[in-house]
Amino acid sequence: MTPLDVLIVGAGPTGLTLACDLIRRGLTCRIVEQSRTPQTGSRGFTLKPRSLEVLDDLGAVHRVLAAAQVQSRTRFHLGEPLLFDLWVPPAAPGPQRPYPNSLAIPQWRTEAVMRERLAELGGVVEFGCRLTGFHTGDGQGEDPGDGQGEDLGEDLGEDPGVTATLERDGVTETVRASYLVGADGGRSTVRRRLGLAFSGSTDDARALIADVHVDGPRHRDAVHFWMAADGHIVVLRPTPHAPTWQVVASLAPDADGAWPEASLEHLQRAVTERTGRGDIRLTDPAWLSVWRYNLRMIDTYRVGRVFLAGDAAHVHSPFGGFGMNTGIQDAYNLGWKLALVLRGAAGDALLDTYQTERLPVARTILAESDRRFAAATPPRLIRPLLRAVLKPFFARQQIRDRNDHPTYRTSPLSLDLADRRSPVRAGDVAPDGPVRLGADASRTRLFDLFRGPHFTVLTFSAQHAGAAAHTVRDLADHLRVCTVIAPGRRPVTGVTVLIDTEGRIRRAYGARDSTLIVVRPDGYIGLIAHHPADHTLRDYLAQAHLRPLPTAPSHASASR
Repeated sequence: MTPLDVLIVGAGPTGLTLACDLIRRGLTCRIVEQSRTPQTGSRGFTLKPRSLEVLDDLGAVHRVLAAAQVQSRTRFHLGEPLLFDLWVPPAAPGPQRPYPNSLAIPQWRTEAVMRERLAELGGVVEFGCRLTGFHTGDGQGEDPGDGQGEDLGEDLGEDPGVTATLERDGVTETVRASYLVGADGGRSTVRRRLGLAFSGSTDDARALIADVHVDGPRHRDAVHFWMAADGHIVVLRPTPHAPTWQVVASLAPDADGAWPEASLEHLQRAVTERTGRGDIRLTDPAWLSVWRYNLRMIDTYRVGRVFLAGDAAHVHSPFGGFGMNTGIQDAYNLGWKLALVLRGAAGDALLDTYQTERLPVARTILAESDRRFAAATPPRLIRPLLRAVLKPFFARQQIRDRNDHPTYRTSPLSLDLADRRSPVRAGDVAPDGPVRLGADASRTRLFDLFRGPHFTVLTFSAQHAGAAAHTVRDLADHLRVCTVIAPGRRPVTGVTVLIDTEGRIRRAYGARDSTLIVVRPDGYIGLIAHHPADHTLRDYLAQAHLRPLPTAPSHASASR
């Protein structure tokens, strides 16, 4: 039995992102999902700018843009009366940030787009396939109970990786993989079998969420938010390019303490009572579910050869639209690191930086989503102030979400040797920008050059370009050296020449003739130095745990 590189459990946005990223890098993986069919509910409803950049790199953003739209208008009601109508104009795309706005798109459609991209790359989701157990060479997880443990250990040497059992239609299968990734949601089987604490709180707050047809609202391009006199809320959000709306209604127990079930009748009653409008009618539900408020996360993202990502690692309030985005970005952070380690180009310590970088992001997001939940459900005493408080609050949040680019400035993979005047720092997302390729003067952009499995070295002088090319010659398959020059400058041989026709690249990075920049495979700046020493680049590569390729790599060349 030939072992896989990675077994992914869970085929939501997190698992699909990871599968696409690994397969395009030439790795072998399987992605299994215990549900028999794709999910149909909207659930997550927002893709933020950084996630759109990730999907650009994975080759799926054009489909997302066609299926989504910017929702810039929110009508906020306090009971029946309109409290305010908020319109925040969309930001115009620019050379440095081609996707400046958050987009409304239901999770089921995002998943469909990513499954289509996965199929193009040669992958497939195995629906109706359930993980029943696993164990690793270091004893983590649960014995799959197939009686083959000792033989597997002998086959694979001292470290057999992960041995998992899968069940589909009553048939059990044993699978071996170098790594296992649990992307299987808030009730993660992988997390539970590892015995990891899911620390936090579960509140009594509950809501009914559904995808239904809605008749009645006159402003069908806007999100409608109602707060009733008793503090309960109703949200109506139109689905782009579809006849359904996402409807959310907070719930309250009855006199006996029983909570309402997920039904169209309960939802219709809540909408009618809280809006004060009998003309808003809900019909033809495509999906209904009851959501309970949880604020939880783990403090260990890696246990040996097993990783957790997305909702399996952190769950929180839906306010702020962080859930789907955080999972996508978890997977994108982990994918390139797994690929480099599996291909022998980096040491195992690189995988520890996944937790180092992503756990602080989860903590920040949990706090922010809780803050937004509190703002949307304020105490009765301050409701007379809502017009003065909430309108600027919501406006600030929409504008802030345009800069939703988590940074890794304190990461061990970030080496910042720039001065305080630099517009970007190590650990920031690298800006995009237009350039011409020196070979044929064809137009391209930095994001296109960054796309793929490699690090990108940017220099701004011929001297440093030659030195950089010499330094990375043993890692040529994993680093691309580019020199950025002004029009009319003499091109440099042996490296990729980028002509900065309008000086935008130099300004975006605050570069000087001596500046040296390393962009990681996930588009983050790893190193920035305005006055690098001869050993600066080599020191950074060692800090990033990179090493020359073995003479006989066991994996195929990475594919785009």
